[in-house]
Amino acid sequence: LSTMPRPSAISILTAVYLSSLPIIALLTNTYPYLTEDTEGLVFNCTMQVEGEDMLMVGVNQFVIFIIGGLGNFLTLLAIPYVRLKYGSQFSVLQLNSVVLILHLSLADMLYSLVRFPHFLQIFFTKEPLHDERLCYFIGLFLNLVAYVDFHTIAMISCCVARHNLCRRCGGASLSHDDHDEIFGGKRVYVVCLGIWVVSFLTILPNIMGISGVFAWTGSLYGCDIVCPNEGCSNIGPFISIINNIVFMILFYVVIIIKLCMKRQHVYGGSETLDFTRMLKSISLTLSILIAAYIVFLLPVVTSGWGLWQCSSLSHRTAAVIASIYWWMYGINFFIYLVSSARIRQAYKRFLKDMWKKILRRSQENQENIEMETSIFWIGLRYLD
Repeated sequence: LSTMPRPSAISILTAVYLSSLPIIALLTNTYPYLTEDTEGLVFNCTMQVEGEDMLMVGVNQFVIFIIGGLGNFLTLLAIPYVRLKYGSQFSVLQLNSVVLILHLSLADMLYSLVRFPHFLQIFFTKEPLHDERLCYFIGLFLNLVAYVDFHTIAMISCCVARHNLCRRCGGASLSHDDHDEIFGGKRVYVVCLGIWVVSFLTILPNIMGISGVFAWTGSLYGCDIVCPNEGCSNIGPFISIINNIVFMILFYVVIIIKLCMKRQHVYGGSETLDFTRMLKSISLTLSILIAAYIVFLLPVVTSGWGLWQCSSLSHRTAAVIASIYWWMYGINFFIYLVSSARIRQAYKRFLKDMWKKILRRSQENQENIEMETSIFWIGLRYLD
């Protein structure tokens, strides 16, 4: 009798993580009904920041907007461009984990493009928006994109770990996406859609006003979740964040262990060796990205984030924690630029091609102008 192959450790870890997402979504949408009524919400955990601290946060927001907005916009243009035009030269960027990177860049860019103008309104007026409905949708959108961001980085760690620990291809093959049952082929786009669905379910009780509301907080966050003094009864978002952090660490550990083990291996053929080196580079980049997200997210999570009665944080401490958290939406472009040679080369190739097109178009316009001028003078000569 043939026996079924034993599931690998990474398959079990993936199954546990993916199973945890619907369980947490179910808990998120049932727990608030089991708690006390939360009518008459009052938010007292404000972070009123004045003077130098406000200026510090403002400069921090501007830098994040430049990196997170424009940098991620460049990523969304450059990587798909080289994937389509120079596919064979940028083979490692054909991996589906790069699709998840683009999804992360999209979420970061959307957050930056909405957060920075909203912060300018907070910075200059220090007053709530006159349109409560607009404030509601700003808070909803920022929270939805934030949880899309959290879930995407966890999915990236899962995808990269599955590639590195794949039994079938040994983690050193571009064809891994052909047989990955979760992220392979077009299924990666279903994963991206699923991330938005899970993120929506995570904040659904707040959207419906069951455990909190999206309104003016009187804090650096402006329009955000407003909770009762004793904290929000919706513990789903907090559990979701902790769950993602735990699994990011687990996937991060197995990636590092695998990379260390690969140092002792010798692969045959220069092509395989080159691909393995590029895969290690992209894996290292994503490992740094995961570690950075954990570092930027933990301070704001451990300080409560409105889930329980706020501790007496000083205004400066609150400003520093908020500033550290917001860097989570701008750091990825900087990490790509510094740590990944292939992504850096993709940026260079895209910008170089765009510059050539601009020069070519400018030259063509100049030639057209000269031709039209010549025709004009020739026409005048015939008139004479």
